Amino acid sequence: MPFLILVIIICMIVALFALQNAVAVSLNFVFWSFSASLVLVILGAFLMGVLVATCFLLTMKAKHYLKDKKMREEMQQLQAENKRLQERVAMLQHTQLLHNEAAQAEAEKKTEPAAADKTAAESGSRQ
Repeated sequence: MPFLILVIIICMIVALFALQNAVAVSLNFVFWSFSASLVLVILGAFLMGVLVATCFLLTMKAKHYLKDKKMREEMQQLQAENKRLQERVAMLQHTQLLHNEAAQAEAEKKTEPAAADKTAAESGSRQ
């Protein structure tokens, strides 16, 4: 809203300036030579300035939009890769846990026969 008010004020100032300078002027451009009202020259120059500024603004917005779109796509790819890597880490942790449990169970099996042999030897020596 403040921007709109500023634009309206600038337009009113330009219009007031143009109305106060409503004399005919001679214009020369390359090979052309003609006369026109100063009001038309001022308003034409103002509108050309607005057109140039609008083209510049649209160019900047288009570049920003394309950069933003590229960043969003890259972010989605990185999030997908992050999810895939987290799943892989979870799978590897689960596999490691299973290997640890299997190694622990095997270690217990090895110690059980030795303990049974030791118990048998102790009971044989007691007799």
